[in-house]
Amino acid sequence: MKDIKDLIPQHKHDMDTIDKLKNINHDETDLGPIMDDLFEWIQDINWPIAQELCKIIPQLKLIDVVPQIQKVLNSNDDCWQFACIHFLIPKLSLDMRELIKADLLRIIQNPTRNEKLCEIDQGAREVYESLF
Repeated sequence: MKDIKDLIPQHKHDMDTIDKLKNINHDETDLGPIMDDLFEWIQDINWPIAQELCKIIPQLKLIDVVPQIQKVLNSNDDCWQFACIHFLIPKLSLDMRELIKADLLRIIQNPTRNEKLCEIDQGAREVYESLF
């Protein structure tokens, strides 16, 4: 890979880039610099590449993935939180799940007004109970 930015999808139907992401060696490729860009593509789970990224991201390095998930779970973006909770977190390794457990518990036990209104707290509870 000449330029890591070639691994950032350019549009919501960019399956060629998704294929590139699937085929790289995740242990040898440092995707840290583009994690913000990759996570932006799961903000709307209805985009064709979003669910595919939710399958790829759990295979990436814990040190790159966990802070991004924590950022999403503590954001005010209910669609992004929904996508992360329902489509990404269930696919995480046990090690990654343990590191985001407190963030899920915060949503369950002390949701923001918006998280209650959008039922993010209920979704977090369902996923939490199925994983822990």
